[in-house]
Amino acid sequence: MSKRKLTILVLGALLIGNSNLRAAETAETEQRQQPVSDSTAVPFGSEDLSATDTSEAGENVSQAELDGVRAEIATLRDQLTQRLDKTIANSKRSLSISGSTQTRYSVSTSPNKNGFLFNSAILSLKGYLKRDYEEGKSISYTLGLGSNTSYNLQPTDAYLQYSIGQSLDIDKPYLNVNIGQQKKNFGLEATTTEDKQPAINLAQFASKLGLSTRDIGIRLYGDLFPFVDLGYNYRIPLIEYSLGLYNGSGPNTADTNQDKDIEGRVVINAPAGYYSPYRGLALGGSFYRGKQDLYKGTTLIANGEGQGNKIRYGTDLSYVSAPFGFTTEYVIGKDERALSGTTLAKAVKATTQSKGYTVTLFYEWGEQFYKNSRSQSRNDDWWPTTFQPFLRYDHWDPDTAAANNESNITTLGFNIFFAETTKFQLNYSISDDKAINLKQNTFAAQFQFGF
Repeated sequence: MSKRKLTILVLGALLIGNSNLRAAETAETEQRQQPVSDSTAVPFGSEDLSATDTSEAGENVSQAELDGVRAEIATLRDQLTQRLDKTIANSKRSLSISGSTQTRYSVSTSPNKNGFLFNSAILSLKGYLKRDYEEGKSISYTLGLGSNTSYNLQPTDAYLQYSIGQSLDIDKPYLNVNIGQQKKNFGLEATTTEDKQPAINLAQFASKLGLSTRDIGIRLYGDLFPFVDLGYNYRIPLIEYSLGLYNGSGPNTADTNQDKDIEGRVVINAPAGYYSPYRGLALGGSFYRGKQDLYKGTTLIANGEGQGNKIRYGTDLSYVSAPFGFTTEYVIGKDERALSGTTLAKAVKATTQSKGYTVTLFYEWGEQFYKNSRSQSRNDDWWPTTFQPFLRYDHWDPDTAAANNESNITTLGFNIFFAETTKFQLNYSISDDKAINLKQNTFAAQFQFGF
């Protein structure tokens, strides 16, 4: 065998195994430290190459040529190791990095203004602290950092998740617990993360009632009676449930009182197969109860006497399927407030009831949301372009006992999904705020990409 052919053979084996270079080096070191008998298989590269078969063209390989090949291999190995160290991030535990950014341009008629807006940027880190390969009772973590229109970088999601029940058998129910800062699980609109929202703006009740904010606490959630369609690796539980206990003070904020807020949610899904017309049909109910601080003007009323109840409950119905679907949600809020004339030592309270609801209809065409398309391998982030027009009506009444204070927004939207994590959104909204007698039309365009 010629020196050239021997070099090509050895370098080819080296390049094929470069993705696991460090492990190969460790194994090679251990093998060299062990005594090798005649019956022991000698690993590639450790045998005496001077005994190479010389039957091909009658060529012999000298010791100097072998030393030259080994030197070239060592040089290339050092170069590959250096390149891996420079281009690959290392972590002691498994780590998944993702994120999304949103840039928006909007024009409104009253007041007449327009401009670009950097709406949000979120970086999310996820991984496992302990993997259970027998039952799936693993411990994982999620850490998110985000910036919104205030341009302040703060933690978003920051919690540990433990699988109390098994999570490997899809025929059995799941049970998990989250501890830390997370999204409150109330309804559809408030639960949706920033990158999954169908419209550019959330429904009014989600922000007005404080449902869309994250909070610090513990949440137990799971499901019962799963229906499994093994032919399409599809699983849908008949019942999903969630029960949470939170500070109630919002994200990145210490608790301001001795009480804790409680939230709960139950969802009933249609136990339908993958190709059933009822797949994606779900009925949900949610409640939230807690305490909030009361103020006289801008001054906090004395602790204990200055606490008022806040209650939210709602119901939602959704049919999320392709190509047609809809979501509708109805929410009622009850908030105790301090009456005028209340002293700082004691609050005289009254309850204000509010309500809001939203209805969204959508139609889509394209292959991105079909399982047979999503299961295919893709080059980089290429996906079939998918189009999704939708119509939304959003109603909010801050005080059902008062007249002519409602706010209604009708939105005609069009979403274009260029890739699995990339979409362009167009929204044209007509709003009528009777409380301040303001009518305006707004056009907004938002580009979102993720990684």
